Amino acid sequence: EDLRHCNRAKLTLALNALISLQRNTWNSETFANKGYSFEQALWSCQNRSRYLKDSLLEEVYETFLKVYQSVPRTLCHDDLLPFNVIVSAHRAVLIDWEYGGILPYPASFARLIAHGEDTKDAFFYMTQEDRAFAIGYYYEHLLREKGISYSDWRRTLEYFLLYEYCEWVFVGNKYGSTDGEYYKKYLPMARRQAEQIKRMEAGLVPFQIEKDDRE
Repeated sequence: EDLRHCNRAKLTLALNALISLQRNTWNSETFANKGYSFEQALWSCQNRSRYLKDSLLEEVYETFLKVYQSVPRTLCHDDLLPFNVIVSAHRAVLIDWEYGGILPYPASFARLIAHGEDTKDAFFYMTQEDRAFAIGYYYEHLLREKGISYSDWRRTLEYFLLYEYCEWVFVGNKYGSTDGEYYKKYLPMARRQAEQIKRMEAGLVPFQIEKDDRE
């Protein structure tokens, strides 16, 4: 099965696969110029900003681009949507590596969880509880050992989630399909995310959204 109908067991196997790959290629110089390069990925991110056509999104997205260039890099599957994870009873395999390379570490994780919805008929089904579990599990099993604080992880993740939500805003504006279902769904999501980030950066709400005792 793939991960479109997520449960905790399948999600854990997927996270273990991703963490193993990323631990072994963290800040890798050997593979830095292989596959989908950082320069190609950055250009794609910058190109997306040209089509947001919303002052709030443009403002916060500018900070995302700075974050994108500042965080550690490791092996990322830059299109790790749930249908690109095949799970058996004992392991998970990540498939379709056309956009694989040494990229900012949150790219795969953010894409994996960003589009999950807690409704049984959702194309990507993932409960809020499993999403929160994934955020903590990824931190505890990879990022803590890399010296990244939990609050820095949460701040970084919020920007990468914004990038994910802006995808359909970009598509709608670039191709003139602003009356489409996905544009109408994701524009308010992206705006809410941008507003949340601004409140967090202003210190009005913490970046550590889930209750935790890590720090």
